[in-house]
Order: sequence, then structure tokens, then C-alpha cells
Amino acid sequence: MKITLLIIALIAITIQSIAQTDSEVAGNDKGMTGKKVLDEAATLKVDGIIKESEWKDARIFTDFHMMIPRSDSKDYDSTIAMIKQTKDAINIAIKYWPRGKIIRQSLTRDRSTDEENEFFIVLDLENKGQNGYIFVVSFLDNQRDAIVYNQRNQSYEWDWQWENKSKIVREPKEGQPGYVELEIKIPVDRIQNKNKKQIGIDLQLFSYTPDNNYFWYSLSPNSELLNLKNLHKFDLATPFDEKLNLRFNLTPYVMANKFNGVKGDFRYGGEFAVSLDKHKLKSTFHTDESTLEADPFRFSFYGRAIFLSEKRPFFSKDLDLFSTPINLFYTRAIQNIEYGFNYTYRSDKFKLGAVYVQEDTTQFAPGSKKKFIAVRPKFNFTNFNIGGLVVHTRDTLNNFKETVVNVDARIKLPSRFWFIPQFAKSFNNDSTTANLYNAYLFFEQNSNGGPYMDAYYARYDSNFQATTLFNNYGNDYDEISASGGYEFIKNSKYFPTINISGGYYRAHRLSDGFNYQNGANVNLFYKVTGWLSFFHNISYDRPNDVNEFDERITHSNILSDNNFKVVYGSHSISGGFYGGKYFGHYLLNPYASIDLSFLGKLRLVGNINYVQEPDVKRTIYSLKLDYKILDKLFLRTYFQRDTYLRRALWNTMVQYQFFGGSNVYLVLNLFGDRLENTGRYFKVSYEFNF
Repeated sequence: MKITLLIIALIAITIQSIAQTDSEVAGNDKGMTGKKVLDEAATLKVDGIIKESEWKDARIFTDFHMMIPRSDSKDYDSTIAMIKQTKDAINIAIKYWPRGKIIRQSLTRDRSTDEENEFFIVLDLENKGQNGYIFVVSFLDNQRDAIVYNQRNQSYEWDWQWENKSKIVREPKEGQPGYVELEIKIPVDRIQNKNKKQIGIDLQLFSYTPDNNYFWYSLSPNSELLNLKNLHKFDLATPFDEKLNLRFNLTPYVMANKFNGVKGDFRYGGEFAVSLDKHKLKSTFHTDESTLEADPFRFSFYGRAIFLSEKRPFFSKDLDLFSTPINLFYTRAIQNIEYGFNYTYRSDKFKLGAVYVQEDTTQFAPGSKKKFIAVRPKFNFTNFNIGGLVVHTRDTLNNFKETVVNVDARIKLPSRFWFIPQFAKSFNNDSTTANLYNAYLFFEQNSNGGPYMDAYYARYDSNFQATTLFNNYGNDYDEISASGGYEFIKNSKYFPTINISGGYYRAHRLSDGFNYQNGANVNLFYKVTGWLSFFHNISYDRPNDVNEFDERITHSNILSDNNFKVVYGSHSISGGFYGGKYFGHYLLNPYASIDLSFLGKLRLVGNINYVQEPDVKRTIYSLKLDYKILDKLFLRTYFQRDTYLRRALWNTMVQYQFFGGSNVYLVLNLFGDRLENTGRYFKVSYEFNF
């Protein structure tokens, strides 16, 4: 009882302190000089109500350009954008008169749907067209943000602290446009490598026509979707502050838990970070592994591995730096972290990441240690990037160690072609070495439609060893793939989007020529109207197998996938059927999902996936509910069940979200075949900046 009262008191104090400072913009520089800039920052209140007194000095933009489908037409929704720059922030206000529907769905940060209305702000603060940021706002005031590297690659694991607010004055109705006001404030004082005179910026707006077809329009006339190419050049009224950027960040957590009536205990830990200009050093202790967002139950065909996304901020916010064409540092392979350090350096031409992590000692082997070290330098130029990676793993329990050395590049070829080579060598515990080779060529697709293609060859020697490698079939195999297609996008009421593609893929064991897969496929996607779309796929594959006499045989698999999606307002329903001849028998895999949103406060998502093979009848179904109780206060519950593996999970939590990365949770987990196992977690975590 004392513990419970103590925790409740802690939450009350924390929420009260946040409420007192809620109107302050995180990252504002208290030592800023220039009274006018300070007055502008102080008077601008992000409340979704555009006041002339707050925006009188802003630059006004009324001329936009149709981006998707590309057109010289000015048939976009009437829009007025205002951009106002201070020494510490970019401020944007938008007056928007939508003629088509406004779809509002997602209540979870960094999550969205294909149909949801969103406005995208693309920033290139270096003004070099290589590295930047994307900030996304919805009409439920949900936020998404991403870091952009290599001009077009994005990582939505990156989080920033910024403000946005929208106010829907009226909905479009009976042929009359609606009216919405939005205000956004993006502090940039902690962002590094800012240009002193000019930045690149674009507003890319996703909207609907009255007949329910979607379109994109943008501030820049030659924009490409979420790409740093051809941004609008915005001259700065005054340089952003470039003073010594020394900051400290502390994110402690305390978690109380109780399991099946057993006396509960406390677990504590957290992260501490210090940044100085382009340098940042993070440390973690007892990294939080509690299941606040459970991994979904899934299955795969052809024996392929299932990729799990990284959710721990210690890793996730720097995945863009450590990524390689073939993933040699798959961080989900590292679990139960006792402590670790993560150093990053980011400039426009050179980036460096270094990680050291030690896992917790196993209970049955006191003193055992498992350590991981990863170092990745990377040089970035306009048409050429090159990087290296060294990953060292040492396991004292199994008396095992390995080192992997990698080099990869990204080379711009004529037209829109890019070539990405990669080579890696593993130095194994038995003193042997082995190689990985990868060559990838692709034609960059234009967001407005047109042709696209890619082709690659990858080879893993039989004794190539990397604990943190993620691929399909381990080692001792190669794979070759080639695919291409054409996307038609036009301004039409019917069939506005048609995408036709095809490809070939083979995965082949090197030691004996065994084929995991060896086949071709053809795909067709089309939107009939703005609310109805279909997808069709047919594949023919000749994989190898072994019969009861241990003899190799070859199957002829013929599989097809046909599905549809219907959108009605902010709701959608989809379903499909995947099946056919599969390894000598008939595979049945029907599936369906439903997504319902109500009043901007409640979202309900349900999924069911059934698989039938001769010896397996398996159903995976899930139901997820998000309810916005109050501003920043949410109830989230997620139930899923796998009938074949006889497992179920019910995850429920109440979440108060101060800002991205900083929350208080009350969590209840039930798991087991009949939910007979109970885990209760009470977690308090808050991010301090000083």
C-alpha cells in the first residue's frame, strides 16, 4: 500500500510540473540575444487559431503546384501558408479550405494509415540536398517525424520535440469547402549543421477531391515526394544561433511488477546523454525491455525469417547511421542489456557511430558475459557515399568470439540509376574467415509515376558467421533477384492509379545446389475509385524439398494473392485470399481487417489471418483499441491469439504522453493459452533536458 501511494504521488508531482511548463517550447535558448526575436517567440502561441498579430511578419505563400499527379493545373484546395523564422525555430501556419473529405484515424505517435489526411514539412537545414528532416501533422494533432539521409531514405525512429495544433472550423459539406487552421512550431536550436543564410523547405499536402480521389500538391514546383531534391530555397531573416550546443538529457525509469500473485519487486534503469555540437554520447543501464507495445504474432512462407522492428530508443534513434544494405547490425539480436554506450558524430560530410553493449548475466551461469561492439564511419558526398562497419561479439558463456568487417558504397549513375556494392568478411572463432558479397542496382522511381526496377545478387560463404546478421537463410547460400514495373498516375475519377510489375527470385544453397526458392511473379494494383482498390499477384516457384526417403525432389508451387480495400469516411475494411499449390498440397490463407475511427477519439483495428495446410490449421487474430481520454492521456489495449501455438496476449495500458519519448504508463499484461499468466507493470519514465 505504501508503495502504491508513493507511485501515485510521484505521478501527480510529475504531471503538475509538466502542466506548469506546458506552454514553454522545449529547446528555446534562454540566452538568446535580440529583443525582437525574443518577443516574437514569446507571443506566438501554438493553439490552432491564426492571429494576425502573431503572424504579421511571416512570409505568405498562396501559389502551390500539383505534384501527384503532376500537372500545370491549379486545381488544388485553396491554401494559404505562412512561414516565420526566428533564431531558434521555424514557425508555420496554414489556412486550408478542403473540398473533399477529411480522414482522421491514427491516435498513436509515429503511426499513420494510407488514407489519412496529413501535411508534410520537409526541411533541409544544411541546404545541400542530402540530409534533412520530415515533420508530419494530422488533423487529430498526431505527430510523425523522421530523419532523412542520402536524399530520400527515411528513419521514423527519430523523435523530436515540437508543437502543432489544428482547428477544424467546419467540415466540407454539400459542395461547400470546409475550413481548417493549423499552427506548427519546430525548434531547430539543437539541430546541427545549419546553413547561416539559406535553407531548403517544402510543404507537401495530401488531400482529396470531391469525388474521393487523392492528390498531392506542394510549395516547390518540381518536388518529389518526401525527397530533398528541388526544395524551395528560403532565405533566412537572421542566422539560426550557432553557439556552443552543450546539452544533457536524463531519462530514468522505475518499474514495479507483480507476476501471478508472487510478491512484486522494483526494477530501475534509464538513459543519460550528453551532446556537444555534432557529438552525442548516450549511456543506458538496465535498458527497459518491458512489453509496452507487443510484437505481433506472425508467420512466414518458404521458411523465411521474421523481422522485428527496434523499439528501444537507445538503438532506434540511430538506426539510420548503423544501417547497411544487408543488415549486419540487427539490434533485436541483442537482449536484456545490463549497460551500454552509444557515441555518434554527425556532420554534412562525415558521420560516425560507435556502440558498446553488455547483456545481463544469465541466472544459471553467474559471471558470464556477452558483449557487442559496433563501429561505423560513413562519408557522404553528393553522388557518392562510402561507409564501413566493424562488429565484434564476445560470449564468455559459450567461449565464443567473432568479428565482422564491412565496407559498402552508394554510387550515382546516369539518369536515375544507383549502384550499391557491399563486401563483408567474418573472422570466426575457429580462426577461419568467410565472405559476404552484395551488389544492388536500382532505378529510382519518380513519385509521380513511371518506370522502376531493381536487381541484386548476394552471396554468403558457408562459414560466414555474424550474430547480428539478419537475412533469409543464414549462410552457405546466394540469392539473385530482378524486378521492374510501371506505375500510371493520372487525374481521373476512375482508375487514377495502376501499377504493373513482375520479377524473378532465386535462393540457392551453395554446398549442394538446394533451391529454397526459384520462381517468378506478376503483380497488378489498381484503384477503381478513391474508395475502392484491388491487388492481384500470381507466382510460379520450383523449390526443392526432401521426401520420406531422404531424396531431393522439386515442387511446382503456383500461388495467387487477391485482395481488396474499401474506404468509407475515416473507416476502412480489407480482405483477401492467398493460396494455391504449395509443396505438394493445397494452401489456404484467407485474411481480413477492419479499421474504424470515431469522433477523433476512438480507433478500433481488427485483423484475422487463417492458414490451412494438411497438418496445420492456424488462426491468428488481433484486436487493438486506442482511446483518447483527454489531451495527452490515452487508454490502449491490444489482444492477440495464435490458435496453433496455443498462445495469447492481452496488453492494456494507460499512457500519459508528455512528448515524444517521455511518458508515464500503467500496464497490465495477461498471457498464456487461456491468459492464465498475469504480469502487472507500473512504469514511470520521464525525459529531463538541461
